[in-house]
Amino acid sequence: MHLPSNSRFEQPMEGRELSTGIRLGRGWHPPDPTDPGDAGTAWTRSPRATLQISAGHFPEPVPLRLTLRASCASPERPATLQLLSPGQPPVQRQLRSTAPITLLLPTPRHAPGADSTALTLEIDLFASPLLEGTGSDERQLGLALLDLAPRWPLRRRLRAVLARLRPG
Repeated sequence: MHLPSNSRFEQPMEGRELSTGIRLGRGWHPPDPTDPGDAGTAWTRSPRATLQISAGHFPEPVPLRLTLRASCASPERPATLQLLSPGQPPVQRQLRSTAPITLLLPTPRHAPGADSTALTLEIDLFASPLLEGTGSDERQLGLALLDLAPRWPLRRRLRAVLARLRPG
């Protein structure tokens, strides 16, 4: 199924903040307005999608917990997922089901003077739930980003809590 570039499902979704200092980059669908369960989920619309990681919020790498789900992986048709974070070793997984997986990946090492750096998610298998007979969504879907959470070091978390408790 090929959608015209001006289709509402093919418009680039950039800039939605997922967590402080982390925004969707290129390669994401907007949420499906007809599916209330899709409101917090971001689906990839191309083999490569990015998350923009702010250098101001993440000057040094911090572990990032990502919960992801492939749209159509199965034992007969596994999907290959690759996560690329500049300055870090790549993470690659074979997905053999549509069950959610949780991965830990460090945020990127930023180039000097960079405002943000892209963390790249690549998946090689796409499907349309409508064409597959599993739903009414006609978009080509690859990977769902279900949850994302930076795992700040304990010392930094404690400082942040103490700073909020201090008067003035």
